[in-house]
Amino acid sequence: MLKTAAALPDRIGAGASLHGGFLVTNAPDSPHLLAPKIEARLYFAIASDDDEREPGVKTQLAAAFRKDRAEIEVYPNARHGWCVPDSNAVSKPDADRAWAKLVALYRAAL
Repeated sequence: MLKTAAALPDRIGAGASLHGGFLVTNAPDSPHLLAPKIEARLYFAIASDDDEREPGVKTQLAAAFRKDRAEIEVYPNARHGWCVPDSNAVSKPDADRAWAKLVALYRAAL
């Protein structure tokens, strides 16, 4: 999603990561480094166990993106895979909230 939003900033108005991985790395081509090229409004929903494993990701995403362009939220009771209906980690209340936030973002930004 970040690579597409950076490649087509005039065509991508919104996007989300509902439990993405490798959004922030030490590599020179880390996706978060594309932030200056992205005009889309973004929502990053992070599961609590992903946040525990990589606590700096939310901070680095917040630093990379303008405040009016990205919302970053940790779901305290969610585990990686919590939005995928056929996942053992699915958390319906959290998934419903995340999907509702995504729909609201699309309505506001597109």
